[in-house]
Amino acid sequence: MAYTEQTTRTSILIPGPQDLIRASKKWMRRNQKRREIAKLLRQEDWALMDMGITRGDVREALSFKGDSSLHLRALAARRRFWARQSSRI
Repeated sequence: MAYTEQTTRTSILIPGPQDLIRASKKWMRRNQKRREIAKLLRQEDWALMDMGITRGDVREALSFKGDSSLHLRALAARRRFWARQSSRI
C-alpha cells in the first residue's frame, strides 16, 4: 500500500487597490448614514412619532453594529405592525 502525502495550500489574499477603494466607499456610506440617523435625535418627539419611531429606536439603531439604517427601518416596521395589531382588538 502506497503512502500519499496530501498537502494543503494556504493562500494569502492581498487586497488590491480596487478592494481598498470599495471598502473605503462602503465605510464612508455607512458613516454618512450614521450621521443622518444621529441628526434624528435633534428632532422633536412628535416628528419622530410621525415617522413611526422613538428616540429609543434611534439610539438602538446607532448602537447596532451592522447597517444602522436597515435596523431603524426594521424597528419602525415592527412598531407599525404592532400598532395595527392593537387597533384590531
